[in-house]
Amino acid sequence: MSRIHYFQRYSSAENTVTNNTLLLIARIAAYSQRAASTLLSDLTGESIEIGIEVAQQQRAMSSVPDGAILQRSFKILIESKVDAAVSEDQLLRHADSFGRESQKVLLLLTKIQEFRLAQTVATRLRDSHPDVIFKNVTYEDICRATQSLFREHESEMLDLVEDYAEYCNDAKLFDQARFLLRVVPCGKSFNLNFRNGVYFHPSDRGYTEHRFVGMYQNKAVRAVMEPQLVVDVTLAGDNLTKDVVHGQDNGDFDDRIRKAIAEAKQECGYELATGTRFFCGEIRNTNFVKVSAYGIQGPRLIDLSDYVDTSRLITLDSVAVDLQDKEWQ
Repeated sequence: MSRIHYFQRYSSAENTVTNNTLLLIARIAAYSQRAASTLLSDLTGESIEIGIEVAQQQRAMSSVPDGAILQRSFKILIESKVDAAVSEDQLLRHADSFGRESQKVLLLLTKIQEFRLAQTVATRLRDSHPDVIFKNVTYEDICRATQSLFREHESEMLDLVEDYAEYCNDAKLFDQARFLLRVVPCGKSFNLNFRNGVYFHPSDRGYTEHRFVGMYQNKAVRAVMEPQLVVDVTLAGDNLTKDVVHGQDNGDFDDRIRKAIAEAKQECGYELATGTRFFCGEIRNTNFVKVSAYGIQGPRLIDLSDYVDTSRLITLDSVAVDLQDKEWQ
């Protein structure tokens, strides 16, 4: 017998995607205001409280009433995108729709993170609507946020969130690059890459969206990284200039980049101060062995879904463990 779905599968149009996402949130809220508060707080980065608050003898401005029943006001506006381009001006016009709510959040739902657009919109909103919080979340973010909301005995709700995840997968709302490992030959720079948590190559080299970087040396991927920041760098004296390619730059990796530039020149004879793209993040050891003949002369893209357990949450640690002593060609 065919399984009955909570969410219709017949369209991936934006109105259907929006309807299914709002239906998910509405069903969760109807079941548990606590779970809905947790979900919305996770997605928005704000503390969203749903429901009334009851207090006894809480001091007011000039008196102490015997009791108080209150409900904090918030408004979350959602713009959903699937394949259509995102309009900055449209998002800014949405911000005009807020009133006197104590919390105002504008959510942009997309298949992949729109880092540069999100930074631009957030900057423009600080000027025009400083009390509006802007967040860009993906449909996969929503699926992840619902995974820990319910316990094993809450079978109907677990079925609901599982069906939403399956719908997102069927409608291709997940970032297909999330399983891509870009294997890069490191050679004599491997050790300095590993200890500094960076990988580098020329800025003008081609770039394909991928989630993980595999550092290759001696016929195996010896380490994996999930880049948090990708930047094109110029270092002139003490002045470090960065052009963000991926991620959000808050300066956390500046010291690593400066150190890697100095060490690369000293240890390898590489000049990295100009025209270099840096991939920065945490690194884990692994041993993903290439069993076919010869080494690799340049980057290789590998679909990790053939090598890791995709039924659970994919993390840097889980990838490093899953790839340990596996073979590829």
